[in-house]
Amino acid sequence: MKKLFFTLIVFFAGFAVNMSFAQPYPSKPIRLVVPFPPGGPTDLLARAIGQKLQERIGQSVIIDNKPGASTIIGVDAVVKSPADGYTLLLGSNSLALNRFLILKMPYDIDRDIAPVILLTKISNALVVHPSLPVKDLKEFISYAKANPGKITYASTGNGTATHLFGEMFASMTGIDMTHVPYKGTAPALNDLLSGQVTSMFDSLTSVIPNVRAGKVRLIGLTNSKRAMFAPEMPTLSELGLPDYEAIGWFGIAAPAKVPAEVINKLNFEINAILQTPEMATKLSQLGGEVAGGSPDDFKLFIQSEAKKWGRVIQNAKIKME
Repeated sequence: MKKLFFTLIVFFAGFAVNMSFAQPYPSKPIRLVVPFPPGGPTDLLARAIGQKLQERIGQSVIIDNKPGASTIIGVDAVVKSPADGYTLLLGSNSLALNRFLILKMPYDIDRDIAPVILLTKISNALVVHPSLPVKDLKEFISYAKANPGKITYASTGNGTATHLFGEMFASMTGIDMTHVPYKGTAPALNDLLSGQVTSMFDSLTSVIPNVRAGKVRLIGLTNSKRAMFAPEMPTLSELGLPDYEAIGWFGIAAPAKVPAEVINKLNFEINAILQTPEMATKLSQLGGEVAGGSPDDFKLFIQSEAKKWGRVIQNAKIKME
């Protein structure tokens, strides 16, 4: 009898433990780490996705801004979190770039991060100050070749995506431009508007008002196709650089070893969110287009971006300051 009683205790204890692990996901709030300061476009994107995800899954999605060190602080916080699906990352281009720019990384993206879904691809553009005597891509290249180093291009910092956009452009066109790094978009754009620098690669939403006001001149979009919210603006690809594509992007990732069923659940829910007209409009306002797809699609995309930009970084011998 005692033996039977003991067996029943063990059985029910094990059953209770199994039930605790069998709770449907998610059963508590999710933390979405954003490795950028609050208030910017990235933060707005995170909050828009977080709000819609919260509505679908019935659990709070808490935005946790952890900026600094070229997104390394935020990414590292996610990497070191439990692999249970309750800590997620809003990742960006840096997931593909930093491995080539920073000598001692505290993590390995391929090993330590599980891609969930690519959210959006962001339109960018090459613009020039009106004082530069060029009106289109052909004239820009001709002027640059006739005046090596005279064209200056601003970026949001050494080793950032906008810096690399310029490096790849210079390499593909065989021109010599002078890179001028800034600490962020605002000071770079201010100096472009004042004529302190003559050109810049920047997000399309940032430059559209200045293009339409005549404060800067558009040379072309860096995307492979025209933006839905600015269909009148041509791409550099269609203007004579068919292999040129340089985009910003954002996606959701999780710590490695998060169970596949959790990754697939998140992927399903966020794909559904991306297909809503409301989210398409929101992404358009932020300068992006709906992406989506499977976790494997996002994994392959990060790998292709790393391969492409790794070559640019290595050829230009770029290192973070």
